Amino acid sequence: MTDVTELEQRIMTALDRIEYSAGQITSAPAAPDEDLAEELEIERDTNARLVETGQQNLARIERLETRVARLTNRLEAVDTENKRLSAVMGALRDTNKALRAANAEHLGAEAVINDDLQAENDALSAAREADLAELDDILSEIAPLVKEA
Repeated sequence: MTDVTELEQRIMTALDRIEYSAGQITSAPAAPDEDLAEELEIERDTNARLVETGQQNLARIERLETRVARLTNRLEAVDTENKRLSAVMGALRDTNKALRAANAEHLGAEAVINDDLQAENDALSAAREADLAELDDILSEIAPLVKEA
């Protein structure tokens, strides 16, 4: 029986030591690891810079999407105008051909021919001016994009 009593005494002593050590661990303040704290601060700074860069990129993308939408609308309007001018030019060419044929048959109408040719010249001038205006619009939009790049 002494073995049991001795064994019991040893177990009680071990449990007391464990209890004392556990109390020491929970009551002692945990010392922060300076290296880990420094690494954490570096990661936070890096993360903040990445977030800021991402926000700047998103803002730039939104500005570019707005410009693309505006240019697309302009191009659609110019395309519509060009189609209209092409139709007018086609009609003028057809009329001009008919007038030349009438003149070749000596049916007269020199004044009508002159008026028609003048109208065709005016239409060509209008088409040229529309093309120049379109080029100016495109160049005015491209210039800031080139400067940003």
